[in-house]
Amino acid sequence: MRLRLFCTVSFLFIVLFSFAQRTIKGKIVNAGTGETLAGTSVFINSTSIGTSADRNGNFELNNIPSGRYDLVFSQIGYETQTINFTSEQLPMTVKIEMKVKVKELQNVTVEKFIEESWEKWGRNFLESFIGTVPNSNDCKIRNTKSIKFRFFPNSNRLIAFSDEPLMIENKALGYTIKYQLEDFEINFKEKTVQYAGYPFFEEIEKNGKARQRRWAAAREKAFNGSIMHFFQCVYTNSTEANGYEIRTMRRIPNVEKERVKIAYRAGMITKDSAGKKYLVTVSHPDSSAYYQRILRQNDYTEVYGPILKNIDSLIIAKEGEFKSLYFEDFLYITYKNELEDQAYITFSNENRKPVYQRSYIWLLTGTPVSFSANGSYFPPQELFTMSYWGWNEKIANLLPVDYKPEK
Repeated sequence: MRLRLFCTVSFLFIVLFSFAQRTIKGKIVNAGTGETLAGTSVFINSTSIGTSADRNGNFELNNIPSGRYDLVFSQIGYETQTINFTSEQLPMTVKIEMKVKVKELQNVTVEKFIEESWEKWGRNFLESFIGTVPNSNDCKIRNTKSIKFRFFPNSNRLIAFSDEPLMIENKALGYTIKYQLEDFEINFKEKTVQYAGYPFFEEIEKNGKARQRRWAAAREKAFNGSIMHFFQCVYTNSTEANGYEIRTMRRIPNVEKERVKIAYRAGMITKDSAGKKYLVTVSHPDSSAYYQRILRQNDYTEVYGPILKNIDSLIIAKEGEFKSLYFEDFLYITYKNELEDQAYITFSNENRKPVYQRSYIWLLTGTPVSFSANGSYFPPQELFTMSYWGWNEKIANLLPVDYKPEK
């Protein structure tokens, strides 16, 4: 599921014309009073690079790798602030003005809701956020009491929010994750899950070579076949060499099924040449059986294109360290170096043997996605996933973008 919510940033941005260091320095203050804010978390989104502001509100980050990132500023009781930057802009100095958070959760649409509890919705949250992948058994949220729920009965939606970062301990991969949750929604009607946030990774202290080897193997397994791995291969045009098979796919709506949905009743309402409505009854003995057969058909017919041997055909632009990917309809991606996990087949309520990992991606609004060599892509909320990635790309399998497999 992808990121959807980003906060407005109020800051002073000064670029220093020196390319010797990849450094960010700055000062953090209260936007209303101008007082310095000590202890504010400062980190690069989805990495293990971070620090805290000192007692004077100052911070410094060094040795920032190449790429495009979000610099995140998080403090309990204040709105999360972000700066989007590229390594080409470094070094730089910033001044961040943190705004006090409004306690009442704002909604674009006024809709009645019910305050709900962790006891009722906690399991749904964990399965949608942490996941049902094997690693989820060793991935725990330590401060679940901070998570609040609101259920909207009219639209059949559930949202979750927290006034403090979620503290996640992933003993399967050897990370503690400080996750600033900005948005979470389950739409039961549309059967979709979307969440937005900013994770910061810290390694759990490695005690013993056996544990180190176990974590290294688990991280490599989570990395291979992931979206991050896929975009790294797309960047170097090495998808085929790394086991990816890519096809275009488009969905053709079942027009007859849509017509039958409307028509199938005791009869159907239509109009004569004069525009007068009248009821047409189903008189043919096979009509009802025909309608039932059509209603059992799929909503779409999926049409697949040939295997793409050259992924560069989908690259529409290259600017500096970044490339832009664009495609219409869907991409159907098969990862042939690993089979599906049995847990995915169980989750899908299917009775079959594992096959290659198969996923779909599409662009929500048709906006091209820019990506860098480390496998991160922007805007992240534009890319939607389905099938294997829709199940597998959860917090329990999440790796920092500065992760590199051990040789």
